[in-house]
Amino acid sequence: MLGYIIYDRAAALQNIGYIQMYTDKFKKRGIEIKLVYADELWEKALPDFAIVRIISPEITGSLEKKGVRCFNNYKVSYITNDKALTYKYVNDRGIRIMDTFCTADDVNSFPVVIKPKSSHGGDRVFMVGSYDELEKKLKLYEDGSYVVQKTASELGKDLRVYVIGNDIVCSMLRESDNDFRSNFCLGGRASVYELSESEKKLVGSVMELFDFDFVGIDFVFDKGRMVFNEIEDVVGSRMVYSCTDIDIVELYVEHICKALCI
Repeated sequence: MLGYIIYDRAAALQNIGYIQMYTDKFKKRGIEIKLVYADELWEKALPDFAIVRIISPEITGSLEKKGVRCFNNYKVSYITNDKALTYKYVNDRGIRIMDTFCTADDVNSFPVVIKPKSSHGGDRVFMVGSYDELEKKLKLYEDGSYVVQKTASELGKDLRVYVIGNDIVCSMLRESDNDFRSNFCLGGRASVYELSESEKKLVGSVMELFDFDFVGIDFVFDKGRMVFNEIEDVVGSRMVYSCTDIDIVELYVEHICKALCI
């Protein structure tokens, strides 16, 4: 059996050790994993399955149409990599989100956060406190390529819940004293967080809406309560390995093998 782990070239260079972990763990199970760059994918023979580590619903959808099992699947990739679509999808199904506005004209109070629909890792995410500032920042985006959202009451603090299949693996609290964005890659600090039963129920309500393989579900804190923020399809694992003894790649490989009936 042959599997591809798909990256773009720049991300692959930054994740060589991570890719090797997958290669070694599958090899122990008698499965070959090859790193394939997205720009050369269609020059290759089709694999039996693909671990898609690039944000590209188009690639995932095309592979699935050709009969290749993809981790994560097309629905997860398509919805979660568009924040406006994600917010509508979960909110229409009863999951609370912070007040979200599609245009500047709809904003009725400040501060608000502006983010690209496709933003990841805090990239091009800004907090603004006035209409003038909002209008200036919106010029940095293409028309309609952003969402504007009311800020949660607890700035510089959020929670990432790592999910594999139907299981919550662990939860990591991210905090920053210097930035309203608490992303680990931006210098935020991380610590293990124990979910309460009500918080586990909220996470479970999000999980029920998708068929996840491996994602991070992010929540902000508003007046002491968790509020859904976003889902990371191509989720990183650095916090898990830095703060816990969990081998999350091993767990993911086990999940993939089980899904493939290996």
